Amino acid sequence: MSRSDPAPLRPTAPAVFAATIVPFAAAVGYGSLAVPRWLEDEHVSLAVMGVVSAITMAPHAVKVLWAPLVDLVGGRKAWYLWTTLATAALLGVLGLLPDLTGHLVLFTVLCTSAQIAGTTAAVAADGLMASTTRTGDKGKAGGFRMAGNVGGTGVLGALAIELAAHADRRAACLVLSAVTLVSMAAVLPIHEARRARGEAAALREALHRLREIVADLFRTLVSRQGWTGLVICAVPVGAGALTNLFSGMGASYHASLEVVARVNGLAGGALGALGSLAGGVLADRMNRRLAYAVSGGLTALTAMGMFLGPLTQGTYAWGTLAYNFANGMAFATLAALILDMVGHSPAAATKYTAFIAVSNLASSYVTYFDGLGSEVGGLGVRGTVLADVVMTALGIVALLAMVAVTRREGARARGGDGRALAGGAEPS
Repeated sequence: MSRSDPAPLRPTAPAVFAATIVPFAAAVGYGSLAVPRWLEDEHVSLAVMGVVSAITMAPHAVKVLWAPLVDLVGGRKAWYLWTTLATAALLGVLGLLPDLTGHLVLFTVLCTSAQIAGTTAAVAADGLMASTTRTGDKGKAGGFRMAGNVGGTGVLGALAIELAAHADRRAACLVLSAVTLVSMAAVLPIHEARRARGEAAALREALHRLREIVADLFRTLVSRQGWTGLVICAVPVGAGALTNLFSGMGASYHASLEVVARVNGLAGGALGALGSLAGGVLADRMNRRLAYAVSGGLTALTAMGMFLGPLTQGTYAWGTLAYNFANGMAFATLAALILDMVGHSPAAATKYTAFIAVSNLASSYVTYFDGLGSEVGGLGVRGTVLADVVMTALGIVALLAMVAVTRREGARARGGDGRALAGGAEPS
């Protein structure tokens, strides 16, 4: 079985993948930025916000359950188009709800469905990226995707907040829906290789691909690099869970609606993208697992600064911006670490989704515990921030333990030469 995909006959320009992430960014920007702000306006507690956010963001942690279908059934472009259309439709329907607290269960179901559609569109786009990008352009393609993800989430979430403030939530949802629809055109320049024709040939191809995917996943996950990497993804080193709650914390810091929109929107997105670029450079200059630990440590330090600082608009602004920058670094270093573990293989898209899904699970459960932190000892918003610091610190301890394991086992495998297992030093 070949461990690498054939070179694409008509490769895709890397910049295209900054646009194919729009459905994902619109859904996440809506759920993680706009919704907490609107729930805060309706006097919903941080604890309830944490529960709602944990539920609605859960699909990003379990998308690996259906990700193989994108590789097995039909074309990836078709998957992208249909799920982007579904994302746009669900965002439009969400705008029709007259209020959130009065329809909280229905809202949670619809918002979760939008996340399912948006994340499936991202899986299809990632599959197209893996299969139609030249090997020499994969780094640039990943960079554009990351910038579109981090920046797009912040900008589109802030756009929804601003539109709701100056018009209403219906207008905000309709604009997000329209932007998502326009992004369907992003896949038009992508040339996807045709699948085998005929039902019998298609079935044989699907079974063959399924065997390749299962074998490749198993080989990766039982390897030393794979299982330790899975643990690293599962612990909250770079979870960045406060980004799911920042827009609902503004009032506690006496921050105006304009400041909340700016620091969580364009400014936060821009700094997050810059942090991603910085993290990419860091990951190429040192052991990638240690680079991830450093980025997680910076994230925890910014949260600790917010915990120790006064509850003022200034603390909220610089704390949120610094956290977004540090979390962008963590996102980039984690992505570099995962790409090393995935390699070039028949199941590259599915494996990438699997590792990312596990890391999203960490974001989901930390968001839940961060929300509960506000109920502990009467700390309020300080409890939420402190919970994030503690969870991140525990994650870094677990990561460093995995680094120690790979150092010891790697040294024994090499006859005791003592070299650490750097990201990508050994094939999965």
